[in-house]
Amino acid sequence: MRESGNKPRAGAVLMAAGERMAESDEALMVRVAAGDAEAFAEIVRRYEARARRFCYRIFRDTQDAEDAAQEVFLKLFRHADLYQPTGRFQTWFYRVLGNLCFDRLRFERRRAAVRAGTLDGFALDERHDASPRFAGPESAAMDAEQRAAVREAVHGLPERLRQALVLREFDGLKYREIAEVMGVSLSEVKVLIHRGRKTLARRLARMLAREGRP
Repeated sequence: MRESGNKPRAGAVLMAAGERMAESDEALMVRVAAGDAEAFAEIVRRYEARARRFCYRIFRDTQDAEDAAQEVFLKLFRHADLYQPTGRFQTWFYRVLGNLCFDRLRFERRRAAVRAGTLDGFALDERHDASPRFAGPESAAMDAEQRAAVREAVHGLPERLRQALVLREFDGLKYREIAEVMGVSLSEVKVLIHRGRKTLARRLARMLAREGRP
């Protein structure tokens, strides 16, 4: 008797979990704006890993990435009422995340320049995992070398080129979504990504030439 009595209860729990999974990000954010803690927890569950990956590629430091990811979710909860459900939540999320990360980078760069006694230095701020197109098939050792080369090359790209490439090549956003995140026109996004890829290819070619590799 006790076992049969538990089945409806367990079924209700599973049904509720399924409904949360099926609910759109936009609908969840409407609930977050109304102070719904469960909806906020679901948003965090869906986007926490993405936020950490994005932040790590920017800061190249696990602790800095963790701090920035936590901060973005705090901002999201506190300012959930600013979200307009007419647009995609993912686009809005990456806009907030990108602004936060690059604001922190600019602050750290200025502080480092002041400490060094010069404003001429350029802090290299970003790390990327290798894109599949650069991964060598020969061996794990070659693959690791190429990944390191890509990270170093991307690490030195100008900020706007880096941001556009991160959003496109690593986070998979569409050009129109990147335009919304960066607050620029669609044509400018295309130019940034094209320029970023060409610059990255030139940097990689120079690095490989210095190392005596074809």
